[in-house]
Amino acid sequence: MDFSKKGVEKKQKALVSKLPRNKRKLSVSLFKTLLVIFLAIIVLGIGSGFGMLKGILDDTPEVNAKDLIPKGYQTTLYDQDGKELMVLASFDANREYVYYDDIPETLVNSFIAIEDKRFWEHNGIDVQGIMRAFAHGLQSGDFDQGASTLTQQLIKNQIFNVGLDEKTMFDKIERKVQEQYLAVEIEKVLPKKSIAEYYLNTIYLGQGRYGVETAAKYYFNKELKDLSISECAVLAAIPQNPSKFDPIVFPEENAKRRLMVLENMLDQNMISQSDYDTALADDVYSEIEKVSSIKKSSPTKVNSYYIDEVISQLEDDFMAMGYSKSEADSLIYSGGLDVRTCQDTQIQNICDDVLNDEDNYPADSYQLSYALTLVDDNGEQYNYSQNMMVTWFQEEMGQSSFDLIFSSEEDARAAADEYKAHLIETTGYKEQLESYKVTVEPQISFTLMDQETGQVKAIVGGRGEKTEDRSFNRATEATRQPGSTFKVVASFLPALDGCGMSLATVYKDEPYTYTNGGEVRNWYSGYRGPSTIRQAIQNSMNILAVKTITDVTPELAYEYLLKLGFTTLVKERTNSSGGIESDINQSLALGGLTDGITNLEITAAYATIANEGNYIKPIFYTEVYDHDGKLLIDNRTPEESPVISPQNAWLLTSAMHDVVTIGTGTAANLSCGLYTAGKTGTTSSNYDAWFCGYTPYYTASIWIGFDVNTNFAAGSYHKNMWRKIMDAIVEAKGLDTSKTFEMPSGIIRATVCKDTGLLPVEGCSTITDYFAEGTVPTKRCGGNKKVVICNDSHKVATNTCKETTTYYYTEDDDGKIEIIDADFEYDQNILKEKCPLHPEEEETEDSSDSEDPNKTTEDNKKDSFKITSGVDGSGGSISPSTTVKSGKNTTFYITPDKGYVISDVYVDGSSVGPVSQYKFSKVKGNHTITVKFKKDKTEEPPTEKPTTEEPTTETPTTEEPPTEEPTDEPPTEEPTDEPSSDEPSSKENKHKNTEE
Repeated sequence: MDFSKKGVEKKQKALVSKLPRNKRKLSVSLFKTLLVIFLAIIVLGIGSGFGMLKGILDDTPEVNAKDLIPKGYQTTLYDQDGKELMVLASFDANREYVYYDDIPETLVNSFIAIEDKRFWEHNGIDVQGIMRAFAHGLQSGDFDQGASTLTQQLIKNQIFNVGLDEKTMFDKIERKVQEQYLAVEIEKVLPKKSIAEYYLNTIYLGQGRYGVETAAKYYFNKELKDLSISECAVLAAIPQNPSKFDPIVFPEENAKRRLMVLENMLDQNMISQSDYDTALADDVYSEIEKVSSIKKSSPTKVNSYYIDEVISQLEDDFMAMGYSKSEADSLIYSGGLDVRTCQDTQIQNICDDVLNDEDNYPADSYQLSYALTLVDDNGEQYNYSQNMMVTWFQEEMGQSSFDLIFSSEEDARAAADEYKAHLIETTGYKEQLESYKVTVEPQISFTLMDQETGQVKAIVGGRGEKTEDRSFNRATEATRQPGSTFKVVASFLPALDGCGMSLATVYKDEPYTYTNGGEVRNWYSGYRGPSTIRQAIQNSMNILAVKTITDVTPELAYEYLLKLGFTTLVKERTNSSGGIESDINQSLALGGLTDGITNLEITAAYATIANEGNYIKPIFYTEVYDHDGKLLIDNRTPEESPVISPQNAWLLTSAMHDVVTIGTGTAANLSCGLYTAGKTGTTSSNYDAWFCGYTPYYTASIWIGFDVNTNFAAGSYHKNMWRKIMDAIVEAKGLDTSKTFEMPSGIIRATVCKDTGLLPVEGCSTITDYFAEGTVPTKRCGGNKKVVICNDSHKVATNTCKETTTYYYTEDDDGKIEIIDADFEYDQNILKEKCPLHPEEEETEDSSDSEDPNKTTEDNKKDSFKITSGVDGSGGSISPSTTVKSGKNTTFYITPDKGYVISDVYVDGSSVGPVSQYKFSKVKGNHTITVKFKKDKTEEPPTEKPTTEEPTTETPTTEEPPTEEPTDEPPTEEPTDEPSSDEPSSKENKHKNTEE
């Protein structure tokens, strides 16, 4: 240092110099300024922070305890016995709720140990956990370690959509602040157990499973109460990252975190060392793999036809309650409903087994559904339909009969490939998309319900494997033509109930036309003369059904059909061609409908008859409960709507019992002997074949045919299947086969003339039948008086009239004449007026009906012929032998005695079947007719009131004896052709076919 004089002086000057002093002042001022600015920044930052925090908290959504309750639960469907049938769930609703008291303590502890070990102590925020996570972040630079409590996680899941709506870091900070604030607030009002319960029911546990109950069943195939400590730890290891810690996909990663769970549980004294060792040694992942393998190897479960219809009915019912369709679907798939269906699993299995047994069908055919999309080099698409394919084969390939029905799947594939190859070769385009599907044919539908409750016990919407949910259900969605099954509900039911007719009401089976001139044709050849409604039902007589509905009026018939629950009938509408379509016409009697009906609805209609005339809308479930156990829908006591009287219901049942015992439906008669009633039906060109019937227990309908109208000889296949199902149900259920339909009060028996249906007089052939009180005829028959009427003049015929009809007529005490079944107008002088168009010719002795003993036999043969009748044995009578003029007609009537039925009738030695009358037309020679009778083995109906006359009962007969086994022969039962002159509106739809 310079301690010389100069140096010392220099230092002294420096000490008193202003410049350094000013510099120091400036530095102090700058420091003070910076300090003030820094403090101001801190103050402003704190203020801004508080302001920002206040803004974040002000934006916090309002939340109450209900908002934290899990939303979205799987809906469970049960059969009638409480057995689980199906679980319905949307992706985020695949959970089953379980209450805290039913959750094992070990499972609760396993989640707390790994996710929130101070859960029982903190107030919603774990401050220690936050500090620990912050310290870990400072050390590692990784601030992702969570410190969220179970309460915060519950709020994140239920209120903040699991954080999926966050787009920026600020969004994440904002959510985190609000989450912590809400956690503190929620814990002020919710007990810890409720928070744990909500959390364990909402947490996502991988594989589309929400909540611990569903996850336990999925991974371990166990209930919660049966889980081991090891299995609880597996579940608790999943929530932090459900994809990474999925025990099926990444068992190694799950095992690492499972170890952490077990260690934490041991450290927190939740389990003992022994429990820890046992859990650690558990080969839990092998068991998980086994359960998973079983699930993978099992075919994907799709809804049954029954479940599909339950869903459809639920949608309809909820929409009727005011829900929109989307709201209804949301409630069904995520509302956590308990649905108690009416399905009887035992009966459903019987139906499925019989209707899917190939031995019950003729050789299978396959219907092709096809569409092809090609694309050119510019990306333009070209679509080709199956109709275009048919046209190509028919017109270009010369296969005029080509259709989309094939004898094998290989043939269908080959045809599709040929068409596709042709298109690609001729256009040069490339294949983009091909839609190819084959359906086994013929198809089937079946519905079975309990007529007393309206509950549908089983339903089959088609045969073959069902591969998708909500697929086409032929039992509830297909509208088909009902054929002769409609004769009962559209013609004879309203006749008895609405018009005072009876089963003994007589109509004449004879040539008849619709009001528009079209001919009504029977399915059998010829005509059977006067016949009762009972016979018309038994033998499915078309002309009598049309005559009856004509008297009833189609309008009244239509009203009855609406009461019976049919919703697909057409009152009136304009078609695409501008024509008017309506089902209110005479062809309604034969099931000639614009659109058709469903199997379900016709089953309900027949169930109405079986249920003493009371209609119940078919139901598929009795009760629907919401997630909280509140009853939403109650079908346990469905509403009944009276349609017909119990008396008329019983009478129709009696007539349809004849159908299955001696009529057209004998193949459906139960082998077990249980009382059965029903009606057959076949439509034009054999497109559809039906049997609708019932026992005292169940009503069922079966349909068989092709999805696309195809001529198909159903024979007795469908009736045999109906019988097999009902017989199997009787056996499986141990039903009492002696049960029958109890006769209601108000039923009496009476004897009437079989030709007129009126009270008989001496000389009448009679029948005895049941009547509802008030319907027994009061008019007395005129003693089978007959008059021959000229068809041209409608006057009494002369011997020169060429076209004539024989009518029965009655004459009361005042001499008033009534001609039975007259289709023309007449006055009371009709019997006195001869035909003016064809003058009477005087008959010579040679042309008389009696043989002239002075003439040779050869001469007599030229003018008249002898028809000799007789009875082989005993048991009844036949019209006496007679002589008939050449070219004339005559009819022989056959009447069995009481307790007998007609066995067979022989004309000139050849059997013509057990007919009740036989007509010789345009006689040109001598003939013989002989009848055999046999004891009636059917049970004689009980007599409620004695009759005043000894009745003789004519048993209605069928044209041919029914065959039990199906044959390859063309159908002999009710084959029909489309009427060429039916109501115009009935021919617009290609599916409209009427049985004739």
